[in-house]
Amino acid sequence: LLALVREIKTYSSGALWNNGTFVNRPMRGKQSLSVHATGRAADISWRKMQHKGVKNGRVYAEKMMNFLVENADALGIEMVIDYNYSPHGRAWRCDRDAWKIYSKKTVSGTPDGDWFHVEISPKMSHKPKMISEVFSEKFIVA
Repeated sequence: LLALVREIKTYSSGALWNNGTFVNRPMRGKQSLSVHATGRAADISWRKMQHKGVKNGRVYAEKMMNFLVENADALGIEMVIDYNYSPHGRAWRCDRDAWKIYSKKTVSGTPDGDWFHVEISPKMSHKPKMISEVFSEKFIVA
């Protein structure tokens, strides 16, 4: 997971940054554990702060979310949640291979969240070299 976070930061030229990975907690509003508690989920922010992020970072976030979804099989991406999408966020999941736009409050932090959530498969969470290779082979800098 940390390799994925590192590559996201690197390939966004620092516009995107780690807003949180491992934390032992339940999903917000539920009793079951968050995927963050397994060490397979990261929140990636584009918020402009004093020493990180850039102005208009959402553009970088959209490009990165598209890249993650387009290369989901190679990267082992299981889910991406976009907290900034109106009206109530959207989520892409590997079992449907499509984005679902929420029409009612479904995930916390929407629609104004300045981050996205990404989950990686257990298999890929232990293959940092493969993650780096996918980025170096497939990411197109524009």
